Amino acid sequence: MGITMHAEHIRVPLEASNTSDQSDSVVFLREETVVLRWLFGYYDERRSHGLSIVPRWPWRIDSTWNKGEKKTSFRAATLVGIDVDELKEEDGMPVTFHMGVSIVHTQDLHNQCHLPLRHISSKPPVIRSVNLLIGDNIYSARNKSRFCFGRHRRLSLRNLGAHLKELIGTPCPLILVVHGGYRETNLLERLGINLQPMFTIDTIEAARYPMQVFYNFTLRGLLETFGIPFNSYHLHVAGNDAHFILRALLMIAVADARRELEKLPVWLPVFEAIARAALPAIPPLCDAGEAMRRAKQLQKARLKRHSIAAMDTGLVLRTDIS
Repeated sequence: MGITMHAEHIRVPLEASNTSDQSDSVVFLREETVVLRWLFGYYDERRSHGLSIVPRWPWRIDSTWNKGEKKTSFRAATLVGIDVDELKEEDGMPVTFHMGVSIVHTQDLHNQCHLPLRHISSKPPVIRSVNLLIGDNIYSARNKSRFCFGRHRRLSLRNLGAHLKELIGTPCPLILVVHGGYRETNLLERLGINLQPMFTIDTIEAARYPMQVFYNFTLRGLLETFGIPFNSYHLHVAGNDAHFILRALLMIAVADARRELEKLPVWLPVFEAIARAALPAIPPLCDAGEAMRRAKQLQKARLKRHSIAAMDTGLVLRTDIS
């Protein structure tokens, strides 16, 4: 089964064609890809290609289609990309970590489809992203500009659940999007945070059928394959990765539509434009002197706290801070 994609849009991984034991094999459709088809209005049960279990669709969910507009019949839902990094635990429980959260509403994607394509880059970004520092008060000043899509937000662990619900809101059914997301879903479960997703889409699984690959794509691999702008400095920052996960998801839908449909949908170039939009300008890195001064201030604060704690217990703790 050939992959009918334009070479200038999507590069098919060489591994898919160079592995001899895969030459006569077909990667079967996964539920994650079927959910994408249903979400963006091109699901056809006759093209399930041996999918053993068809996902159970909600009893009722609104469509974004409006009479008199180009046909963009998306399901009205909120896509939430989540990534966790820098996780530290004590006695088996999370203490500090960074959590990236990115949000896009399918209604906003629909609205973009009814604008002139040349205006998309001049409009506010449809993917909203935050980088939450949970319990982390010593995030180095050297890293403060690595998050491309706003400012870091510091947050206590006890306020995380309420803050996530405030960020996401409850206007639409929620679809959780992760990349190899056991860590993310496991962490939410352990913290007792239930976002009540209608579906969870893992981009590793969603990409298998459209790209006909058996191996696990890394996030970097998806970004490179789909021509999504990034550099190595942007990766492994939770807020950036959560944002890139949603961009990759849009391009997975593009790849799947190019493979499956003879008549390409009107949303396809819009998704490509959003996924490949230039990254926001970020301030230059702070110099080493600023980072050193910040680190020294934090060290002094820690020593002061330790000294006070020692005196409270009747101990004498002397510190010599130059």
